[in-house]
Amino acid sequence: MNSASAHGDRGLQATSKCWWRDRQPTRESIVVSAMLMLLFGCAYLGAFFVRSELLLRASDANTITATIVGVVLVKVLLFYWFGHAHRPWRAARFSDLSRLVRTSSLATLVLVAGNQFGSLASDWLAIPRSVLVLDWAFTILLVGGLQAVVRSLYEEIVPVTPAGNVRSVLIIDGSEDGRALARALEGMRHKRFFVAGLLDDDPQHYGLAVGRARVLGPIGMAPACAERLRIREVIVRQGSIFGSRLRALCDACAVIGVRVSIAENSDPAAGVAGWKTATPRVRDIELRDLLSRPQARLTDRDADVLPFVRGRTVLVTGAGGSIGSEICRQVIRFGPAKLVMVERSEYSLFQIDRELSVSPHVASTRLVPVICDLTNADRIEQVLADHRPDIIVHAAAYKHVPLMELHPIEAIENNSLATATLAELADAQGVGTFVALSTDKAVNPSSVMGASKLVADRFLQAFDGGSRTRFVVVRFGNVLGSSGSAVPIFTDQLSRRSPITITHKEVRRYFMTIDEAAQLVLLAAALADRGGTFVLQMGEAIPIVDLVSSLAFVMDIPPGEVRIEYCGLRPGEKLDEELFFADENREPTANDLVMRATRPPRSLTDVRTWLAELKSVAAAGDQAGALETLMEVVAADCNADERQPADTLANHRSTTSVERSA
Repeated sequence: MNSASAHGDRGLQATSKCWWRDRQPTRESIVVSAMLMLLFGCAYLGAFFVRSELLLRASDANTITATIVGVVLVKVLLFYWFGHAHRPWRAARFSDLSRLVRTSSLATLVLVAGNQFGSLASDWLAIPRSVLVLDWAFTILLVGGLQAVVRSLYEEIVPVTPAGNVRSVLIIDGSEDGRALARALEGMRHKRFFVAGLLDDDPQHYGLAVGRARVLGPIGMAPACAERLRIREVIVRQGSIFGSRLRALCDACAVIGVRVSIAENSDPAAGVAGWKTATPRVRDIELRDLLSRPQARLTDRDADVLPFVRGRTVLVTGAGGSIGSEICRQVIRFGPAKLVMVERSEYSLFQIDRELSVSPHVASTRLVPVICDLTNADRIEQVLADHRPDIIVHAAAYKHVPLMELHPIEAIENNSLATATLAELADAQGVGTFVALSTDKAVNPSSVMGASKLVADRFLQAFDGGSRTRFVVVRFGNVLGSSGSAVPIFTDQLSRRSPITITHKEVRRYFMTIDEAAQLVLLAAALADRGGTFVLQMGEAIPIVDLVSSLAFVMDIPPGEVRIEYCGLRPGEKLDEELFFADENREPTANDLVMRATRPPRSLTDVRTWLAELKSVAAAGDQAGALETLMEVVAADCNADERQPADTLANHRSTTSVERSA
């Protein structure tokens, strides 16, 4: 009992000390109190003059003389008590108005009560009630109005004027993350940034302060605020706005010569906490920022992926490719015991092994580079026996659509047969999880590449049912910047000011970044049940024409210098890719970034028959037979209302034959 009382007393004393520390007189609070006394006196006099229609009677003059000191003193004490003298008027916010109204109302109630009790004295000069009401209104108008004037003048006369090389910036994002970013930028070494204000479209954030800066209003005010506050740069917190909204902001700021940049975590995997704990990195706008959706991110402590990978042996095929190498980078973040990197390109394997060997994440992971061709079954069997992987991520594939139209045997051997062989060997070696990367081109395929991937997908789905290994297929669309993709080609054409060759003005594709693809492959694998096909959230399909426009914008090439030539659809290409078959059910998963597509698996016997036929024509070196067999397989897989893909393959047969002979 006594200890509790003592604890309570100490708490009250601490609270009192804290309150008094916040209310201790300062030079600024004394100046503000003097200003309040002057305003209260003016409000009180004004109330009498308005009540008497500007003709002050002798009785009113006597009342003023007798009461003005007491009225002003009561109001000053109350305003001081509630902190009005300690908040700089240059930092006044609209939300301060409600506090002003409450304090003024309380002061008026105190004066009314004093007036009522004072009337009991015979010599008391009562204050007219109408004067007290007018005084209340004038107090709010004078104090609130002067605060607004001081704030406006301060922003106009003393905008951000940092010294030296410090840049005055606006932050786009007034949320907690945006405010944390503002504090981080101002806290950086060498004081590179001075945050003059923040902008956000959420009205709930308006007026929130970060030091001297506050959330000024909606993002559309950026050009006006930049001119008024002499801003040199607008910094967008990564993910706060993207796509067309970011492009519109850049266009508006370009008119007044203000640069727009992106602030991202120095550790992109740090998540939300990174804005509070890590030093932000400010960079130029990149093509990925102009996608029509926010970028997906996993943290190093992701609750799904971390236990799935940590302490295990992970084998990645195609480890030197653009996607495979990024998967390796992401895997080591989660602390596997061993990472086996399988690649047939010596140079690519050397590059990724050299990069990861100096990574800060590699301390607990043993790196094993392995040169191996997946079409060599004996060699891959030896690799699996030597390293006994718990998880296989199968990223190796031929993916260039026009080239595979000319080389169907190679597509079959590498994409279909090698995948089936690897899956059977994984089952024989007791691998826990086998994750295969698929593509939207395998949905109702119109190309050799898509058809060869479809065969692999169907085998994995059918083989999963009776296997000890859990087989997972992850399907996604185009990957920005991957080797052989459109973006490097467009970049080269734009840099040389050559015409941009687009197959058709209506072509649309789904896009994601390489790191997104790699991270979400791991997430899908960790979440997956047996035999699942998982589709990554790709946002809306983007017209290729818009992609070229965004790329030119990022490269600072004027629209008038961009020339586009339409060359017609190439063999195997479609106007629009699809992420789902018509008969697939779309189901949510535990993570919004991944969806599951379900349909009854094909008979394993049927799929093995397809593979045997494909293996036979491939062994015979029969290119025409390979294409014919692929068409038959696709036709057998399609439902009655999905015959178009096989017909499309047939239409390409004569074209590719002529090109091959030429």
